[in-house]
Amino acid sequence: MILRFVAASLAVLLLATVVPGGDESAPLALHPDNPRYFLFRGEPAVLVTSGEHYGAVLNRDVDYVRYLDALAGDGLNHTRTFSGVYREVAGSFGITENTLAPKPDRYAAPWARSETPGALDGESKFDLETWDESYFRRLKDFVTQASERGIVVEMNLFCPLYQEEMWEVSPMNASNNVNGVGAVGRDEVYTLAHDDLTAVQERLARKIVTELNPFDNLYFEITNEPYQGTVTREFEDRIAQVVAEAEAGLPNRHLISMNIANRSKVIENPNPLVSIFNFHYAIPPEAVAMNGHVRGVIGDNETGFEGREDVLYRSEGWAFLMAGGGLYSSLDYSFTVAHPDGTFLGYESPGGGSPALRGQLGILKRFVEGFDYVRMAPDRAVVSGLPEGLEAWALVEPGQQYAAYVLERVGGRSFAARWTARLDPPATGEYTFTTVSDDGVRLWIDDRLVVENWTDHGSTADSGRVKLSAGEPVTLRLDFYQGRGRAEARLRWTLPDGVTEVVPSDRLSVAGDGAPGLKAEYFEGPVLEGEPALVRTEATVDFEWEVGESPLPPRPRWSGPATFTLDLPEGLYRAEWIDTRTGEVAKSEDLEHSGGPRTVVSPPFEEDVALAVRANPVLVEDQPHGRQARELRRDRSR
Repeated sequence: MILRFVAASLAVLLLATVVPGGDESAPLALHPDNPRYFLFRGEPAVLVTSGEHYGAVLNRDVDYVRYLDALAGDGLNHTRTFSGVYREVAGSFGITENTLAPKPDRYAAPWARSETPGALDGESKFDLETWDESYFRRLKDFVTQASERGIVVEMNLFCPLYQEEMWEVSPMNASNNVNGVGAVGRDEVYTLAHDDLTAVQERLARKIVTELNPFDNLYFEITNEPYQGTVTREFEDRIAQVVAEAEAGLPNRHLISMNIANRSKVIENPNPLVSIFNFHYAIPPEAVAMNGHVRGVIGDNETGFEGREDVLYRSEGWAFLMAGGGLYSSLDYSFTVAHPDGTFLGYESPGGGSPALRGQLGILKRFVEGFDYVRMAPDRAVVSGLPEGLEAWALVEPGQQYAAYVLERVGGRSFAARWTARLDPPATGEYTFTTVSDDGVRLWIDDRLVVENWTDHGSTADSGRVKLSAGEPVTLRLDFYQGRGRAEARLRWTLPDGVTEVVPSDRLSVAGDGAPGLKAEYFEGPVLEGEPALVRTEATVDFEWEVGESPLPPRPRWSGPATFTLDLPEGLYRAEWIDTRTGEVAKSEDLEHSGGPRTVVSPPFEEDVALAVRANPVLVEDQPHGRQARELRRDRSR
């Protein structure tokens, strides 16, 4: 088994990830000169999109031609789609008109329905031995339509079953199939613990891979968000091997993706079959910088939970690509079944999306393509002396080309909090302390860790017990962080007599001054480091913040020009400032520079602005496309 795995790994590395010579008929590959980017149809590529909620194939009511037309109209070149193994139900995650929640009789699954009634969705049960050929026709037509528009499809094979209601409607649940497969709990579905279920999953992966092998415009992601606690690494490695082995005897080899984590994480022991490493909600884009040791593209392939404003997801995309990422896929809730062209703005879903945002992401894609970016690498150090409240990210080829993005973080602020107090127990006996949190929480009583759930999660109650004595005060410390979306922090206790209540202020006092309540310290970002941004006394810990809300004081909004320095070698440069919302050149100037720090002044802007600096402006002036830039570079090198 080990030798076979290594052989498959080498095969994929040699045959799939790099296509020497830029064969225009070969599938999407890693670029041979810089594997942090793609090679697609003979040209370097970054993948950028703002796409629907992954139900375009599995929901027969979605008009995916109009959907793909909307993406292509803004110059976007990527979409994600789920295989139909996983689906959601009406109301899942508060998503308005959720495309991943088809009506039962409009659900397109890979397996055919049998004639046996009794599935939990009210329809006939599935036969896991029989393929639904209409599903595969729909899937292949979707990829064909995407191909004609130059759009690369992420084919997502599996997804964890976040809630019991999702397992209840799954074809792999024994209640919904005639094969008796899947008589297990939802936490065991993606673990290799049940041979019959694993065989069904492997067979499905081989079928999809075989059916889609002729296409050049796709890659396979094994599992969406496997880190949610119900998918093992062993399962992911097995499916990666199945994909590689299935393609070993077929004409084409496709890239394989793994979804690594929310926000950021150091990738340890990367599977050698995997060439794309995707993160979700990568703000700030630390996931790129901390994984320079990994060979492959780093992507941010899902956004959300920050609020509705376009700037939240526009800035996430710009910062991620300027940090060296090669893929950005925003989740766009303006796409619904009734609005496949992405024009619905009355949604209450936990994220954003709009026609305006898609246009802005098209500007980002074209900005990157205006450089010979395969030769560039992230280097924030070239930008210094920024005014307070601004930050910058930059891609650089020293002395030749510089792409910089300057932004002010607005809205959607993550934060951390620490509450400390002296606690005076009213009676002797055993107390149960319960935290209700969204996201991470830790509770100490007299330096004893009573509760710990330092993870991203929805509203969750965690409890711990401790014996206390009346008249003997103890110290209390509660740490909390909010990662994404809404936030909740509550502290309750159950007294020895069985009464449960929020820990009251008359039993709490602030160390030092004895005032009733707790000392509350709030920090910018999800880490309890540095000086707190806000310190105050609070009566209790009993809080809930909606998406975009924060206890932190509002930041002053940036408005006006910004003066800072660029570190440039000696030479002649053309600097162009780009309005990220319109794509227009807001200001341009020639810089004749003797080398070292060079002061530059932006045009007035709000929220963000982009800067393109190129050497020898006579050669690159009025050349907006990367291919033209490369041709000019070749001319220059002769």
